[in-house]
Amino acid sequence: MAHQIDTTSRATASYASTRKEWHGLGQLMPAGADLDAWAKAANMDYKVLRAYPRYAVERINPEASHIPASALRQVEDKVVLFRSDTHAPLGVVSDGYKVVQPREVLEFFREWADAGGLTIESAGVLFGGKRYFATALLGEAVAVDGGRDRILPYALLSTSADGSLATEGRWTTVRVVCNNTLSMAREGATAFRLTHRSAWKPEKFKAIIESANTEFASFMETSRKLAAIKVETKLAEEMTTLLLTTAARDADAAKESAGFQRIMSLFQGTAKGALLESSRETAWGWLNSVTEYVDHHARARNDENRTASALWGQGDALKNRAVEIALAA
Repeated sequence: MAHQIDTTSRATASYASTRKEWHGLGQLMPAGADLDAWAKAANMDYKVLRAYPRYAVERINPEASHIPASALRQVEDKVVLFRSDTHAPLGVVSDGYKVVQPREVLEFFREWADAGGLTIESAGVLFGGKRYFATALLGEAVAVDGGRDRILPYALLSTSADGSLATEGRWTTVRVVCNNTLSMAREGATAFRLTHRSAWKPEKFKAIIESANTEFASFMETSRKLAAIKVETKLAEEMTTLLLTTAARDADAAKESAGFQRIMSLFQGTAKGALLESSRETAWGWLNSVTEYVDHHARARNDENRTASALWGQGDALKNRAVEIALAA
């Protein structure tokens, strides 16, 4: 598989269920595995350590076995974060950067998992450990159409050790027929967001788990509303053009883009689940053509970058924009 996940000792993501999530990285995990097994299998059994970076102020002989202290200066207001196991650098950040450890991400879901209130579904690291995440399955699948078109609700907790991502907890969903993901909360997809200037206090965020039923019910109401909106090819083309038009790309260029061609092809029948009654020529079907494009087909350097974009970056923003357009159809 052509992706640049960290392979220091094992795969970087693991899964509790018998299916893999849409990004397809990692290995399967047996249901009921404890947190130690999860941390090891997901390559999250390391700590993020810190040290002050130093630099040479005079020419250093590369063959020298010892660098004199007089040749080095220390940066006092920055620290380098690195892995405890491989000592690989993760990022240079301010000395006030508050780290959320990989194990703490898993620990966040322990209380509910032990009580049987949810199942830890996946966990792993991206970009050599610079980002790490865990997802928890919050309940059973619910059908959009009373039949095959089913949606699973998840909580996603993610953070970074390089300053590229705040600590975020958000609701997300997976459409079973195609494993496409979509944020659940329409009024701001992030359930909570904590910058690394603040210490991680998980007790402040436990209430988000309790609001899962309300959030998911609202999402399903929106999904069914979209499934009832008829969208013919001409309107789908207009919606796709609007979606892909940006400050740097006008409508004509958007219609000529590879993204436009792929989304329209998916909408017209090549998408997984496109022929379901809930999807065929509906706003829901168009939205899922966009999510499948972002999650599986959008150009990216590798699978890892596509995953990051679809969850936190431009791909996630494109999917949220698509929801707005679909609701206005």
